[in-house]
Amino acid sequence: MSPTTPRAALVLALVLAAGCTEDRTAPTAPAPGPAGLAASDGPDRAERTKVEALARMVARALADPDTRAAVHGAIASSRLAEGKVHFQRLLAAPGSAALRGLARAAGLTEAEVAEAAGAAIPLELYLPVPAHRERWRGGPEYLVATALADRDAPVAFDGRGRRHVLSPDAPPDVPVLALVPVETDFDGPPAQLAECLEESCSGGGGGGTATGGGGVLPSLANQHLNLGFSTFKEDFEGWLKGDPEYELHVLAPNGKDTTAYRSLQCIGEHASSGYFWNPNSTTWYGKARVLTGSQMDSYEAQWPGKAWMILALEDDDTACEIRMDKDLVGDVLEQLDAAYDQYKGLKDKKITTPEGAKRLVGAAATAARLITALASLIKTNDDLIGFAIKDSVAVMSHPVGNYVLLRDGMVNGWLKLEVQY
Repeated sequence: MSPTTPRAALVLALVLAAGCTEDRTAPTAPAPGPAGLAASDGPDRAERTKVEALARMVARALADPDTRAAVHGAIASSRLAEGKVHFQRLLAAPGSAALRGLARAAGLTEAEVAEAAGAAIPLELYLPVPAHRERWRGGPEYLVATALADRDAPVAFDGRGRRHVLSPDAPPDVPVLALVPVETDFDGPPAQLAECLEESCSGGGGGGTATGGGGVLPSLANQHLNLGFSTFKEDFEGWLKGDPEYELHVLAPNGKDTTAYRSLQCIGEHASSGYFWNPNSTTWYGKARVLTGSQMDSYEAQWPGKAWMILALEDDDTACEIRMDKDLVGDVLEQLDAAYDQYKGLKDKKITTPEGAKRLVGAAATAARLITALASLIKTNDDLIGFAIKDSVAVMSHPVGNYVLLRDGMVNGWLKLEVQY
C-alpha cells in the first residue's frame, strides 16, 4: 500500500463527502442494517474511509452504460474463482475504460483517480453472491458495497452515489458488486482441480488405508498423511466476501526454539502443487495431501521426538500466510494446554507388521506457546477456526472425523486425518 498523498486524500474526502450530502430516501433503497456495525473506530477507520470513497466512485461511474459494459466484461472474462478482478490493476490497464469512466463520473483526471486508488489497500472487485453473478449482465440495477472485516455490515452505494448500510447476514435482492480487500493470489496460476490426488476433491470416498499390491506395504516414504473429510460449524465468511477460503497449516518449531512454531506446510486453494484443497462449503469429502512420508521423516530428523500441530483458519488476507493477532493465538494455545496437558500436537511413529513397516499418526504432547511471524495490527484478520485435537484426547466423537477443531473450548469443526498408502 502506498502512502496517501495530500492530493489523493483530498480527492477521496471530497468524493465521500459528496455522497453523505445526497438523498438517501429513494423508495428503491435497500433497507438499512445496523449502522453501528458499519462505522467502527480504531486503526482501520482511515482505511474504511478510503475504500468507501472508492466504492462510491465506482457506483457512480457504473451509471454509464459503457463503463458498466467494461467492468462486466472484465468480471465475465476473469479466469479466477467467482470472476474476481484486481481493482487497481483494472484501472492501470492500458486504455482502461473503467478508469476513464471513474474519472468522468467524478469530474477528475485519470491520474487523480489512479492516485486515489493507489493510496488505498489492494482491492478486488467481483459479485460474491452466485445468484447475482447469474443475473447481472451489466444492467443498470446494481449496488457497489464494501466492508473490511467479515462481521462488518456492508456499506453500499447506488448509481446516484447514495449510501446504504446492508445486512451483514443476508444479501439484498439487487445484484451487489463487492469492492473488498484482496484475498486472492492474482499472480499465481488459477487453482486447478487436477491438482487434487486420485480421488475427487468435491465428494465421495476419501480412500482407505489399503496396502500396496500383493498385501505388501509401500516404503515409509510413500505412506502419507491425507485429509479425507472436513466439516465446519459455519463458513466464517460474510456474504460480501464470497466463498470461504479454508486453509490448514502444519506447524513446526521455528528453529531451535521448540516452543515457538511457524507454518511448515499450507493446505488450501492457493497452496503449493500437490497440496490443493478447496472446500467451498462447510462439509467436504475427498482426498488432499497434508504431509508426505518424506516430509514426516525429514521433520523427525530435524526435530527428533517433537510433535507438529495443525491449525485451521479461514483466510481473509494473504493466501497461505497466517495473519492474526498474537495474543489471540497465545490465549488459545494456553487454554488447550490447561485442558489437555499439552496434548495438542500430532506425531508419526513406525511399527513392524507382517506386511512391512507401517506409519501411524496419533496425538502427541508439545509445549508450543506461540506462532511466529504474526502481526498485531493488520487490515484484515484471518479467522482462527481451531487447532486439531485427537478425538481420544478431547474425549469427543464424530461419525466421520477423528480430530476436533477447538478454540476457546468451542467445537468449530472436525477433520478426518489418516495415513494412506
